[in-house]
Amino acid sequence: MRKLPIIIEILQKINYLSEIAPFFLCLLFYKRIISKEIKVFFVYTIVLVVFLGITLAIIKFFSLPYFVVMVRFFLIFEFILISFVYISIFKSIKSKQFIVLSICLYIIYWIYNFYTSRFGEWDFMPLVVECLFFTLLIVYYFYNVMQYNLTTPLYQLPSFWISVALLLYFSGNFFLFLYSKSMMGTPDFNKQYTFINSTITIIKNVLLSIAIIVNKNQTTHTEHHTIPVDLNLDNFKPFNKSINT
Repeated sequence: MRKLPIIIEILQKINYLSEIAPFFLCLLFYKRIISKEIKVFFVYTIVLVVFLGITLAIIKFFSLPYFVVMVRFFLIFEFILISFVYISIFKSIKSKQFIVLSICLYIIYWIYNFYTSRFGEWDFMPLVVECLFFTLLIVYYFYNVMQYNLTTPLYQLPSFWISVALLLYFSGNFFLFLYSKSMMGTPDFNKQYTFINSTITIIKNVLLSIAIIVNKNQTTHTEHHTIPVDLNLDNFKPFNKSINT
């Protein structure tokens, strides 16, 4: 039991490092970021790194309530940006409209929840709603991609790895957030919460890093199998030699 705080401290540090890994991979393969969903995902990683730096500074120089407020502001940005990732992925107009409507409803709920809660008080319900929404949305994505994608293997799609990572994160944290408010006062709950959340987050960021690498490989493969745009087909006469002879 004495080793548990040390394990948690190590997990927290690995967690922080893993959070910035997808961002640095996006920077490393920036020229390979062509698709709209990866561009939106890159913006999400930038926002995540910025908020991570701010929250770490708040933890060091300010009190816990300010940290809670910052986390709640990040939550609304996270919901909007991940939603736009799937707006970029889905082809159906109805699916896009549904996600836009969901963003509007969630913003309204977030504003109401923010102003009705006490300053600096943990409220896990916005997190629970976010986890439930994206879990259902990603399940629909898998149904959609397995039904209509007949050409590219799933493991070669960056959106597949992003969805696997986010599904693991949101579904894995759903019950953790759901029971956190009632369990907040119990002994050792903070240690258990940090252990579970950090482990899930690390796995999520590993899978998101794989998505960036897959995107890089897919872009390279596409470039090698693309006909040059400036190719003049009028000068291409493969039968001239045989006719003249």
